[in-house]
Amino acid sequence: MMLGFLVFAVLVVAALLAVARFAGLAVRQDIPHGRSLALTWGFVALVLLLWWVVTRGDRIEDRMIAPLILPNPLEVLKAFPKLHFEQALVRSALTSFVRVTVGFSLAAAVAVPLGVCMAAFPPVASFFRPLGLTSAYVPIIVFVPLTLAWWGATEAQKIGFLFIACFVALLPLVIKSIADVEPAFLDVAKTKGSSHWQLVRHVLFPVASADLWDHLRGVYGIGWGWIILAEVVNAQQGLGYLISVSERRGHTSSIFAVIIVIVAIAVACDRAWRLGGKRLFPYRRSA
Repeated sequence: MMLGFLVFAVLVVAALLAVARFAGLAVRQDIPHGRSLALTWGFVALVLLLWWVVTRGDRIEDRMIAPLILPNPLEVLKAFPKLHFEQALVRSALTSFVRVTVGFSLAAAVAVPLGVCMAAFPPVASFFRPLGLTSAYVPIIVFVPLTLAWWGATEAQKIGFLFIACFVALLPLVIKSIADVEPAFLDVAKTKGSSHWQLVRHVLFPVASADLWDHLRGVYGIGWGWIILAEVVNAQQGLGYLISVSERRGHTSSIFAVIIVIVAIAVACDRAWRLGGKRLFPYRRSA
């Protein structure tokens, strides 16, 4: 099986390189928005077509892949009403949304000012260097048993885990954004007699704010990626809880339905973040 997957991956990469080579694609070329959307939806249509092909058939024997491994698209659609009426899908989605948002907000409230100070003042960076090492080398999953030991199987444990996951992802990004501010901005402000705190408040943070917004947007998406782990233990509601219940019952179609809901919410939130970025930083409309 592994050899077959390796051969498939090599063929896909080879085909992609051949298309890039012989289709005359230019490096970083600008393409019309309509064409970009057409290519994106073309990929989605191709995935759905392949999904239907490998799962079509009324009997298990007629299918290339068994429904327990990969249900067909129609079976996934039929799982939504059952999840909604029998397992409170909407309520679980709202619960997960609140958990991700609260955990992320707490992480941002700590990571942004701390990261700015660490990038601006070397003594602060030296003192908090172990936090940077933690974010770089400690797998996030180890914090699941740790938060269970600290807070038990409570709501605080789930929000605490999401706080840690978002914090360790956001802190180094904040530090890098502030550190990447061109020294010329600081030199001009110093010639005007700005104090050190004025350099932080009126130069470093404002110049880096657009990049910081993009990092906040990305880390919020990471929070949705960790919601399943956050809700895996003793959760009575939440999308991760629904996945856990569906897995125990062997309802693979329900698992795929919940995954679709998670992706849909994350994409909608990402679009909201992007719209907010365009409003706050109109000079980066192309971003």
